[in-house]
Amino acid sequence: MDAATYKALSASVTQMRRLEIVAQDLANVGTPGYKGQRLAFSEVLAERVPPDNRAGGFVAVAGERTNLGQGEMQRTADPFHLALEGDGFFVVATARGERYTRNGSFTVKSDGTLATAQGDALLGEAGPIRVTGAVLEVLADGTVRSSEGEVGRLRIVRFVDPRQAIKEGNSLFRSAAANVVQLAEPRVVQGSLELSNVNPVDGMVSLIAINRNFESYQRAMKLMDGATEKMISEGTR
Repeated sequence: MDAATYKALSASVTQMRRLEIVAQDLANVGTPGYKGQRLAFSEVLAERVPPDNRAGGFVAVAGERTNLGQGEMQRTADPFHLALEGDGFFVVATARGERYTRNGSFTVKSDGTLATAQGDALLGEAGPIRVTGAVLEVLADGTVRSSEGEVGRLRIVRFVDPRQAIKEGNSLFRSAAANVVQLAEPRVVQGSLELSNVNPVDGMVSLIAINRNFESYQRAMKLMDGATEKMISEGTR
């Protein structure tokens, strides 16, 4: 293959990866707290070879970025649904260590521990939050009250450098402890959920654009392949 074909091929590969990301975003439009993904692109060998010595035009995926922007708030009136306005993440204890999430769809376990749907305990400043009786009240600053009065305060944190937060699954993040600090003034909303921040219309438009780009690259490769075959055929006569 000549250089032009390789360039079209590299662009096709990046479009395939972009398609995976957009499809994942659309599949999680209904996941509370889900944050959309974006790809960053770079030119192959851009950092290793001086511009005058490289062909240029070879594209590669440089990395994935997470859009941590606020999702729309939806009122549910469920006392176990919590949302965060502005910055911050809830802290949950998983089998792999502490993880951070904006998915505020919690439930209560048989021992009174507030937990995610997967059973991971919601952490307060003094450990897992446990409630008693039928009363659950969560104040804007994260203070939790139950039938026996105040039972703790939610641990709400933020990332010093959001780029160092690594997505894990659909709505969890992990990060080094040094990158996680307590949020000074959290704003917790009880009875609401933060929806995904993915716009489905934008996602569908991206799917159409990706499909058109991919078809263009395929046509280009077929044309260049045909030109190469013709050149070889004429050269052997």
